[in-house]
Amino acid sequence: MGERHKTVLAVSPDRQLAGQREAALTKAGFYVVSVHTEAAARYEIHFDRCGVLLLCHKLDRSVREALARDFHRLCPEPFIVSVLAHERDHYPAQTHACVLHSHDLSHLVITLSQQLAA
Repeated sequence: MGERHKTVLAVSPDRQLAGQREAALTKAGFYVVSVHTEAAARYEIHFDRCGVLLLCHKLDRSVREALARDFHRLCPEPFIVSVLAHERDHYPAQTHACVLHSHDLSHLVITLSQQLAA
């Protein structure tokens, strides 16, 4: 995977949670663009902000589905990570990796780092 996969488009309506994830991923060497609305995420996707799409568990199911569908369709070599509220939480069919929500962000960082190394 190339430099493009160091770019993470993180979508979360929770600004505090988004900030924590952005800080952890930035520290791990990723370039993170955090957005808080579906419209802002669509804007970034349509203007080629591709690489990794990180979908928060706090997004509505329909929003997660629509964003994953658009990202998968419009981005070359898309990689989609869904954060889940619990093990049986729904995630879009286009998801490549799931991570359970935790205040310990190490699993999220490890999952993305492994993808980058692939």
